[in-house]
Amino acid sequence: MPFVYVLGLLGVSAFGIASAGSDVSRGDLNSWLKQQIVIDPPVAGSVIDYEHLDTLKPWIPPGVTDEFQFPGVRVEIQETLDYPGHHTYVEASKRFRGQPLLGPGNQLENYTAGMPFDDEQIRAAEPTEAGFMVAWNQIHRWQYTGYQVDEVTMTYIGDQPGNGPQDLDHGLIGGGTSTRRLTQTYHRVYLNNLAWLDGQNYRFDVPGSDTYFFKDYFAFLAPFDVKGTMFVVERTLDPHADDQVNIYSPTERRVRRYSAKERADSFMGSTGTMDDFEGFSGRVLDYTWTYLGRRELLSVADSKHSVTQAFGPYSRLPYDRWQIRDCYVVEAKSTWDGHPYGSRVLFIDAQTFNVTFSMAFDHDSVLWKTFQTVFRGPAQQGGREAPLHTSVPSWRGQLNIDHKSDTSTVVQGITDTFHPAMDPSQIKRIFNVSNLTSGR
Repeated sequence: MPFVYVLGLLGVSAFGIASAGSDVSRGDLNSWLKQQIVIDPPVAGSVIDYEHLDTLKPWIPPGVTDEFQFPGVRVEIQETLDYPGHHTYVEASKRFRGQPLLGPGNQLENYTAGMPFDDEQIRAAEPTEAGFMVAWNQIHRWQYTGYQVDEVTMTYIGDQPGNGPQDLDHGLIGGGTSTRRLTQTYHRVYLNNLAWLDGQNYRFDVPGSDTYFFKDYFAFLAPFDVKGTMFVVERTLDPHADDQVNIYSPTERRVRRYSAKERADSFMGSTGTMDDFEGFSGRVLDYTWTYLGRRELLSVADSKHSVTQAFGPYSRLPYDRWQIRDCYVVEAKSTWDGHPYGSRVLFIDAQTFNVTFSMAFDHDSVLWKTFQTVFRGPAQQGGREAPLHTSVPSWRGQLNIDHKSDTSTVVQGITDTFHPAMDPSQIKRIFNVSNLTSGR
């Protein structure tokens, strides 16, 4: 059977099915979280098809199961792998254990490097404190210097299914129709709390590293109406200080500041916000956090594709291999009454602290959006530790679905994700706000 025809079958047979995520309430999720799993997990190496989807339901949250409901669905099960983090991070976690504290307002105090809180501390805490502990662990997970992807696409997909494959060149091998595609480059660098720099006070020797936690740089490359738009985001070590989001607009030929509330708006017309990057990229103290327990979840933790593949009637379900990962489940509610989300529930990998899946509910506690993140696992060295730059689980893509409008945004790393060693001159050149208008 021709390859393209096979791919077409992966998204063509259920085009009458609309997303039912908007029918799911927060109560439905709570009931699912409380259910006791009474069947064995699928065996590593098995492939689950349409006829046997019921065997996966305990590991897929309500509102998402419908995304799997189409003839031609194929879920490859991978063994659950071990991702302990680089030994410098593990050793820093042990060295400073018990020193980090939740201070007034649950801000993180007396933190140097490594994982702030271990599982024993989380389990012993009250739900609110435990929720903040998980949140701070997520912010300070093992990330080396950060990461760089030279070409990232954001494909906006409409609410009408259609014959697949939609776009083989961009890994959209199911149905649906794309309405717009943006291309950008992205780079993040962490400046402080760096476990492997114990000889440098755990920070880069660059101006501002005693003030800033990380900086982001991203620039849009296409299409023509956004080409040249550039962002530099600066997050301080002060947990109460707003991010400095600086935007260069080529049409205005000037740099302006993004307000804190704009982080909750649709980012560049997509189905996600700036705080939805990687499942969650907001500031911890902008939210109240509640620990809801632990739950195993079907996750793409070690993608087998160089570019994220998506299939189904709308090309918004990862076509990949899946692990069953143990996750912390936490609820985050914005402290700003005007935030469009009523709450969000995050499934955070209990080992890597990456957000593997996120659900956003409206103010009526009805499911609004879901965010599925795709990662590639760290390099496996046959029992030997991987080098620093390949020891990090790498972001490769994110599938964002608006269940009310039945639209989605598929975000994909087209080029490889790198975790480069950085020197002070590179950091100054790439992440300096004054360079935004000088060209790249």
